[in-house]
Amino acid sequence: MMPSRYSRVATFPMVPLSEIIKLEPEEEPWCAGYAPSQGRRCHMRTNAPGRRSAMMLLNEGTKDLQAGRNIDILLEDLAPHVLCTRFHQNQASDLVRRWKRQVRTYLNSQVVSIPYTQPARTSSRMISETAAAEMEERIAVLQQRLREAKKEVRRLEVAQSVRPTTTNTRHREGRNTSAVVNSSSRRSASSGNTPVHDVNEPLRRDSTESSTNQSAVTVPRPAQAEVSRQTSSISVSSPRPVNTPTVARASSRIGNTASQDETPQPIRREVEGECGICLYDLHSSQDGDLDEEEESESSSDDDDDDDDDADDREHLKELVWCKARCGVNFHKQCIDQWLETDHASTCPTCRSNWKH
Repeated sequence: MMPSRYSRVATFPMVPLSEIIKLEPEEEPWCAGYAPSQGRRCHMRTNAPGRRSAMMLLNEGTKDLQAGRNIDILLEDLAPHVLCTRFHQNQASDLVRRWKRQVRTYLNSQVVSIPYTQPARTSSRMISETAAAEMEERIAVLQQRLREAKKEVRRLEVAQSVRPTTTNTRHREGRNTSAVVNSSSRRSASSGNTPVHDVNEPLRRDSTESSTNQSAVTVPRPAQAEVSRQTSSISVSSPRPVNTPTVARASSRIGNTASQDETPQPIRREVEGECGICLYDLHSSQDGDLDEEEESESSSDDDDDDDDDADDREHLKELVWCKARCGVNFHKQCIDQWLETDHASTCPTCRSNWKH
C-alpha cells in the first residue's frame, strides 16, 4: 500500500497550518472569499464566534500534520468559519481545494529538502502530555459544534411551537357535539320508564309550537285522550332520533366558538432568546454579516475604516414581529433581507404572508 503524503513528514518539524494556507483569522478578520465585481478579496468582516472556531481548527490541523494525520475533513470544516454568511458561503469548496494544493505543495517540498533522520525516542510522559493536550483541543471543538447544534434545535422548536391550532379546535368541536347528542339520548332513554301522562306534556308543547299557523286547536275527548295515551306509550317504547331546538342551538354555539378559535389574534411574544434567522441574541445584531456588499465593496481600500464606522452605526437594535400569526420577534435587518430573497414574502417561522 502506498504511504500517505501526510505520514512521510510526520517526524519533521512543522510550521503552523495558518502559515501554510496563509490564513490569520484573528489578525485579518475579513472574509476569505473573492469578490468578482471588485477583482479582489471580500472586505466584509466575519463574526467573532466563527473566528474563534477557525483558530481552534487551525491549531488542531497543525498538530494533525505533525502527527501525520489526514486533514482534508478538517479543512472542509474550517472553510465556512472564514467566509461571510451573506455572500460567499458558496465559495467554500473552491477555498478547500486551494488549501489542499498548498498543503500538498508544502509537504512535497519537505520530503525533498529534509533528509531522513533517526527519530528521537520520546518519553512516555511527553507522549501522555501531548495526548492530553490534543484531547483538550478536540473537546473544545466538539463543544463548539454542540453549542451550534443546540441553537439549531431551539430554532426548530420555536418554529414547531407556532403551528396552527385548527386541528385541536376541530377535535374540541367534535367532542362537544358528541356530548350534546349523548346527553339527549340518555334523556330520551330515561323518559321511557316515566308515566305516560308525563311524556305527553312535552309532546303536546312541541305539537303546539309547530302548528302556529293553525287558527284553532282541537281539545281531545276522554276517549280520544285514552287512544292518544296508548299511541304515545307505543311511540316512547321505540324512540326515533329527533332534531330538537336545544341540540340545534348547542351545535350553533359550538360552530361559532370553533370559528372564533380558528382565527386567533396575533400576540407579540416576549423579546428574549435569539433571532430565528441569524441565530444571534435579539438584543444585539450580528457582527458584520448584515452589511450590504455593494456599499462595502464599491468603496476604495483607503476608506475601509470609515465604512466600518458607518456599518456600526447602522447596526441598531431594532426589532420587528410577525403580525400575521405567530408573533415571533426578528431583527429588522434580518427580516428585510429575508423578504428580499424569498419570493413568497412569508414569515420564516409560521410561513404566513408577512404583514408590515
